[in-house]
Amino acid sequence: MSLALWFISIFLEYYIYKKLTEAGINLFVRNLFIAWAVFCFYEFIFAGWIAKLIFKDYRRIAEICGGLGITWIIIVLLAVLAFMIVNILTGFKPFTKNKVFCAVILAFMGVIYCLSEAYFVQERNIIIKTHKLPGNLNKVRITYLTDLHLGGIYTTAHFNRVMKIVEDSSPDIFILCGDIFDGDMSYWTEEISRLSQAATRAKMGAFAVNGNHEISHWELDDYDTLMRESGFNLLLDERAETSGLVILGIDDRKNEFYSWLNFLLKPEDSNKFVLVIKHRPYLAQDSQGNFDLQISGHTHGGQYWPLRYIKTWQEGGIPQGLSQQAGGLVYVSNGAGYNGPCMRLFAPPEVTVIDLVRE
Repeated sequence: MSLALWFISIFLEYYIYKKLTEAGINLFVRNLFIAWAVFCFYEFIFAGWIAKLIFKDYRRIAEICGGLGITWIIIVLLAVLAFMIVNILTGFKPFTKNKVFCAVILAFMGVIYCLSEAYFVQERNIIIKTHKLPGNLNKVRITYLTDLHLGGIYTTAHFNRVMKIVEDSSPDIFILCGDIFDGDMSYWTEEISRLSQAATRAKMGAFAVNGNHEISHWELDDYDTLMRESGFNLLLDERAETSGLVILGIDDRKNEFYSWLNFLLKPEDSNKFVLVIKHRPYLAQDSQGNFDLQISGHTHGGQYWPLRYIKTWQEGGIPQGLSQQAGGLVYVSNGAGYNGPCMRLFAPPEVTVIDLVRE
C-alpha cells in the first residue's frame, strides 16, 4: 500500500515539475525539487534497512523516516490540488511565475491548516439517557481513547494534550479502543505509565481491546501483559461486569461481521446496560436489539476529507459520531492521534466523553 502511494506521488511530482517548467522557473529550482523528491522516495524505502545496519535502535529511526516519508506524500498531494485550483480559477491558461507563486502560497496555507487541525485535540461530549442504570447510579461517565498510534512521528506533546482531557474528565470507566500503539513501545514508557495512572483512577475500572495495529506490530501475549500490568482489563471476546453494567470486548482479529452475542451474553443481560467495545465499527450478525451502545474507532474520520466517505463505506457503512443502528446506538470516534503524518483535514482528533444518565 505504501509503495503504491509512493508511485502515485511520482506522477504527482511530475505534474508539479511540468507546471514549473511551463512557467519558466529556473532550471536549478526545478532540479532541486526533483532531487528532494528522489531523496524522499529512497529515504522511505531504504531508511529502515540502512538504520538496521548502522544503529542499534534502528526500529525507532525507521518509524520516524516512514512517518516523514508519508508526510511528504500528503504535502505533494496538497500542492497538486493547489496548482489545479489556481489553474481552474485562471481559466486553464498557461502557467506563469505569478500563478506558481499563488499555488505555492495556497499549498503552504493548506499544510499549515492540516497541521493545526491535528494539533488541537477536541473533547467530544455525548449524553445518552437510559433506564438501564442500576438503582444506585444516576450517571456513569465513560472516557475512551482510540487510534492514538503511539509511534512514527507521534510526539509526547500531543500525547500530553490528549491525556489532559482524559484526566480532567474524571471518568468512572476508562477505555482504550484499539490502535493505541503503533510500533516499538520501548520508547514510550512514560506515556504507558500515564495511561496506567489514568486506569487506576477510574472508579469503575479500565478496559481495553486490541486494534489492527496492535495485531500487526505486537505478539498478542506481549500486548496482553502490557495492558494487564498497566491496570487495564483486556477483553478479547470476553465479558466483564462493573457496578451492574455489562461490557463486551471484541477481538479485532476475528471476521468483521462474526457473531459474538451467542457466547458472550447471558440471559439476565437483557435488563442491564450492555456496552460493546469494538475497534472496527462493524455490527455483529446477531446484534439487533441485544446491546445498548457500541463504541468504535479505526476510520479516523477519514483523516483527510473526503476520505471520510470512503472509509465509512469500507468499514461497514457506520458514519462518524453517534448514530442509531439496528442493534443499538453506535459511536465512531475520529481518534485522538493520526496515522502517518501529523496532519488532518476536516476530521479533528478527539477524546470522547460519554455520560450515561438515568432516564
